[in-house]
Amino acid sequence: MTNEKFYIDKCKELIEKQLEWGDSEHWQNQDFDVLSERIFEATKVSLSNSTLKRLWGKVRYDSTPNLTTLNALAQFIHYENWRAFTSNGFQPKIDVNEDIPHKIETVINTSRRGISKGYFWVIGFFMVGLLLGIWAFQHKSRPLTYGKVLFSSMPVTLGVPNTVLFYYDAKDSNADSVLIQQSWDNKLRVKVDKNKHQFANTYYLPGYYKAKLVLNDSIVKEHDLYIETDGWLRTIDKESMPVFLPKKQATKENVIAIDEEDLTGQKFDLEKNIPWVSIFKVQKDLQIPSDNFVFETDIKNTFNRGDGICHKTKIILMCMNGAHVIPLSIKGCVGELNVVLGNELYEGKTLDLSGFGVDFSDWIHVKMEVKNREAKIFINQKLAFEGDFKQSLGMIVGLRASFKGAGEIRNAKFYIGNNKSRIL
Repeated sequence: MTNEKFYIDKCKELIEKQLEWGDSEHWQNQDFDVLSERIFEATKVSLSNSTLKRLWGKVRYDSTPNLTTLNALAQFIHYENWRAFTSNGFQPKIDVNEDIPHKIETVINTSRRGISKGYFWVIGFFMVGLLLGIWAFQHKSRPLTYGKVLFSSMPVTLGVPNTVLFYYDAKDSNADSVLIQQSWDNKLRVKVDKNKHQFANTYYLPGYYKAKLVLNDSIVKEHDLYIETDGWLRTIDKESMPVFLPKKQATKENVIAIDEEDLTGQKFDLEKNIPWVSIFKVQKDLQIPSDNFVFETDIKNTFNRGDGICHKTKIILMCMNGAHVIPLSIKGCVGELNVVLGNELYEGKTLDLSGFGVDFSDWIHVKMEVKNREAKIFINQKLAFEGDFKQSLGMIVGLRASFKGAGEIRNAKFYIGNNKSRIL
């Protein structure tokens, strides 16, 4: 088990290095969605968002990954399978209590010439190390000092794509480098001119971001950044940038929909590839506390062919520091569903989530009640799930309804006490 944990940690380290997304400690839900997609593209093995979050320690789970999961991870970093990865030379630290076999014969048979050659290698490495040490000492970074530093931002429009103008002033510092970090991911740092005061960046997905001003390697200023939608946003989900569907007003029944016509109109071959699609609404002034609220809506998955047979659907309540995720599917697929409450994962593989199995021939009414971080989810007025979460997610800033193929949503509402905030 110790060796297996060593290899899993090493594999994760290599995956992080390959992705170049920065410290995985700061990865969020959407990053594991993207990683899931990339692993599937590379290996044709589907590892769920929840499985990946479990492996990276984002949710509580004590089970060990199965061989299929391990093989997919190894193949993603270009090994044939898990056995090939663990046989390639990575070795865990030797237990000091284990007997170490003696290899005296090899030492005895070492020739004088071999010893001499090794001696010169040692001397060479020593000299290189000494020179590098002298260079590092001479170029030792000065301690960062700064006085008045300014940092703010302003989206140029409403909706997405949206260019954000960042305004900064870091002249009153001895920093050698000034960087703007666009979100939590420190790989999304862009070096800017210390003597200038403005930088522009484009955002393609709505949501909440934490913008940061970085001097050398120190974050000295940060602020909230909201990328709001202009009404309802409809997208076909893709890794690098979504496909933005034309704006469509709600019908008389107050319905927002994405249908097959939207997909075929964008040249999607639904016989070969059924994409996930999403309907968003993000509002800065929504400000619903994620620890105490009531949410309800009606939803329907309307895609009926190919590998969309499970009618997989997700309602995602987007928060400042995470999300609540309510899954739905037909009855036969509930073992593949996962409920997410902030940083807590509840998997259909180990829990009875049959209450989330529905018949989408009619509208499904979904209601979520959260009080003091204890949640109840009702499907068509029947209690389907109870659970809790430990960490506050801050405020709810928006709603995302995602469908495998196509779907509709109507009458989405949030309640706080006796007050009602209607967002559809």
